[in-house]
Amino acid sequence: MSEAAGASSEDGLPTRTFGPPASVVIGTLVTGFVFVVVLEFLVIISFIGQRLWNDPALMHDALFTLPLALWVLVAATVTATCLRVLTAWLQIDEEGLALRSLLRRTRASRWADVGQVIAVRDLTRAASPAEMLSVSETAYDGVYVLDPAGHRIVAVSSRFFGPRAQQMALRRAREAGVQITHIDAITPAELRAKAPQAMSFVDRHPNLLLLVLAVFYVGHNVLTFAVWGL
Repeated sequence: MSEAAGASSEDGLPTRTFGPPASVVIGTLVTGFVFVVVLEFLVIISFIGQRLWNDPALMHDALFTLPLALWVLVAATVTATCLRVLTAWLQIDEEGLALRSLLRRTRASRWADVGQVIAVRDLTRAASPAEMLSVSETAYDGVYVLDPAGHRIVAVSSRFFGPRAQQMALRRAREAGVQITHIDAITPAELRAKAPQAMSFVDRHPNLLLLVLAVFYVGHNVLTFAVWGL
């Protein structure tokens, strides 16, 4: 899925709908394959190589079944996450904006109900995998649309929706008289102090998420070797 649009405006910007660019689509599919197949290779070859579907303990012994159950959980979680990313589309117009996708609760708001928009040019931190995707030098690291209480309605990322989506969000917000705060550079901790609800937990701690994933996959492979062997 690439950027989609309705009729074009006078400056050539799409007027309504934006989806993930090709780089995000390819990156999502590759990442899903890595998580489900590459990092679970020991589980897969142990299960297939030993024809464990014929083992009477499978589905009857909890410990013996656990490695397979965890792999199914991983496959389901990764599939759901990929679908959320690949089917995401962001609609922005003069009335408001809405983020929709499969397996995701729709986030929508009218501009009249938006408290402020924070546009961060450079969110300074160690690069996470998502941040390693190529991005335009003119794009913002994040455009955060907040309600009057400071809770995030949607974060418009240039990496997942493209810089034109950010430009359109800022343009429509400006036309609606919404307060826009531009920040050239800020750390996640400083942004959290300024707007506590602007970033999600994963946004604030991407390296912690990577650590948890690494521990899980190492533990799963160790468990598989201990229970099933090779």
